Order: sequence, then C-alpha cells, then structure tokens
Amino acid sequence: MSTNNTLIDIRSLKKYYPVKGGVFKRHIADVKAVDDVDFKIKKGECIGLVGESGCGKTTLGKTLLRLHGSTSGRIYFDQPEKEVKELEKLLASEDHHDRLKGHKLRKKLDLTSFSKRKLMGLRKRLQIVFQDPSNSLNPRMLVKHIVGEPLVAQKLATGVDLEQRILKLLDTVGLGEMHMMRYPHEFSGGQRQRIAIARALATSPDFILMDEPTSALDVSVQAQILNLLKTLQTELGLTYLFVTHHLLVVKYISDRIAVMYLGKIVETGKTRDIFDNPRHPYTKALLSAIPVPDPETGIEKIILTGDVPNPIDPPSGCRFHPRCSFAKDYCKESVPMLEDSGNEHLIACHRWKEI
Repeated sequence: MSTNNTLIDIRSLKKYYPVKGGVFKRHIADVKAVDDVDFKIKKGECIGLVGESGCGKTTLGKTLLRLHGSTSGRIYFDQPEKEVKELEKLLASEDHHDRLKGHKLRKKLDLTSFSKRKLMGLRKRLQIVFQDPSNSLNPRMLVKHIVGEPLVAQKLATGVDLEQRILKLLDTVGLGEMHMMRYPHEFSGGQRQRIAIARALATSPDFILMDEPTSALDVSVQAQILNLLKTLQTELGLTYLFVTHHLLVVKYISDRIAVMYLGKIVETGKTRDIFDNPRHPYTKALLSAIPVPDPETGIEKIILTGDVPNPIDPPSGCRFHPRCSFAKDYCKESVPMLEDSGNEHLIACHRWKEI
C-alpha cells in the first residue's frame, strides 16, 4: 500500500473507440474520447470534473474504474511513489532489457494491466454511483438484495451479519428497516439515489466515482444528497471524483476542479482559485455562463462561437483554438501542456500569461 498522499495517478491515458466503415467494416478512424490525460487525485479529497456534454468526463471516470478498457496509458491506484517512478523510468528507457523489466513491474502496479482475478479483489475499494438511479437499480430486486449484493459478491458477509450490515448501510444514508423489503419503484428519486449510495458504500471503498449523481433530482433533493455526500466523505475518509456539468454543484462539494475539453484536461486547481481567477479561455467561458439572479451585476457573458469539434477528427494543436478569441497561428500547430502557475494551479494554454 502507498505511503504517499496520492490515491490515483493517471499517466498519458487514452480511450479511443474504433469507427468502422465500408462493406467489410474495416477500422477507418477513432473517436478520441480521452486523449493523453495526466491526472492525480489525492486521498480524502473531492475533485470535480466539469465540461460540456460529450467532452469525455464520464468516459474518463469509467476507464479509471476499468469499466471501459483503456487504449493506452497507465493508472496507478494507491501505489508506492518510489515504485511508480521506477516503472515510469523503465518504460521510458531505450534499453530493451529495462523495458522488459518495466512491463513485468507494470502488471504489479498498473491497474490497466491487472488480470480479472486481481481486479476483482480491488473492486471493493473502487465504487461508482450512476447518474440515474431509476436505471442503475434492478427493478426486480428488493432493496435488501440491492444493497447486499456487493457484500455477497465479495464474500464479505452472510446470514445474520449480512442483514445487520445492510441495516447499518441504510441507516447511514437516512433510510431504515421499513425500506428493506420494497422495490425501487416504490421510492422517490432522492430515496433511490440514497439506495445507490448505500450500495456503493457496502464494501467500505476508498474511492467512489460520482457520475452526475444529482442531475436527475429536484433542486431541494440535490441539496440533501450533496450534504449527505459531504458528511460521508468526512466521516468515512472517502475520496470522490465528482463528474458533472453543474458548476455551482461542483463549487459547493469539491476541493479541486478539473476542466475537460474534447478529451483533454485544460485546467486544474483548487476550487476557490478556479472560480476567483480562471486562466484558461474555456474555463472563463464556462464560468461566465452561470446564471446570476441580479440584472445589475454587469458580468459579461462570453459566447463561444461554433460547435464542439468532432472527436473523430479533432483540431491540430490546441483543441480549443477554433473557438478561442485569443488564438494565434502557433496555437494551431503546437499542443499546449499543463503548466503550473503556482499553488497547484495547472493550465494548458499557450497564452494564459497574456490573457
């Protein structure tokens, strides 16, 4: 187990979906949903992943959990920093024997290289809460069986102990014994999401992917679920990746924010820094779109021209340059890397110092 503060370390992660065409259905192109992403999540924090629909947020999260296989890249989950550095050095080496040694070590450290058996043992530490509980909960199963299923699958409890743990999980999310023998359709949307959260907590995970868990709920219910998630994070020491397009939700619950555009992370930083001093033009446009209930504020809305480019054939250089009012010729040619502006605020923009 790792001794450093990083729980998840993503290196050069790519997830491409093949596009086939012609009479023989040959591979003719790729949808570049996640393209060369580097990303770290610290233990005990909630990091919000935001961006327009179709930018790759959910794909990144599901690839992280190995619900989708990655095209290339590495994912280190709670691994010793020293061994990760050694592996990266071996993989980058030009020596054939070093690379062979690196590939052997990768099977031990890299989640994308884990066998099904090893991955099954890790599942209890990695969980997910889906966007719509109406679709993620089996309508033919009682709540008792829905919440207890992970415990049975991982062989963590049986008999009386299983029932007691189910009761405790339901109590943790604000439900009780009277709800155990009901079906999902008998609950409200907020209650169904509480059941989904209880199921995710069943195996005492370290990390939970929250895939837009409040977007299908009413505003008042959203607040209840967000408060529940914050309480659980504090009490249980959980780490969240909170995927959403709702910026005010992410402002409330997140410690850090990562902004994604067309398969790439364009800016990351502490929540307060991102909202008070956004540096990337895309981040500024997203924040300017937040409705303000005061017509006298004088906040200028940044209207992005054009549509999001096709991920099958993304623009060369900076992917945002066709819609950026600050773009220069070199933005079309050179891919910007994430630069540190200080205080762990990273920006992928050639001109962020001038804007």
